[in-house]
Amino acid sequence: MSDASTTSGSEPKPPSPRPPTRSPLRLVLAAAMVLAGAIWMLQGLGVLRAGDSFMIGDPTWTVIGGAFVIVGGITAFRARR
Repeated sequence: MSDASTTSGSEPKPPSPRPPTRSPLRLVLAAAMVLAGAIWMLQGLGVLRAGDSFMIGDPTWTVIGGAFVIVGGITAFRARR
């Protein structure tokens, strides 16, 4: 007698997790954020004096640039995983 609730011995395998894929677009975006942030930090600190910019010597741009560098670094780290 065959019982419908019994299996034939082989249960279906759960789907394997997708292999992580690197995102080139995210890496490019992250690199641009880090570069822009570094430039803004240097301008805010008064180290990089490119012309007569309103950003030179303004500590606000040091903070904004630092935030961009951090967010860009996190984005790059997550894009590579």
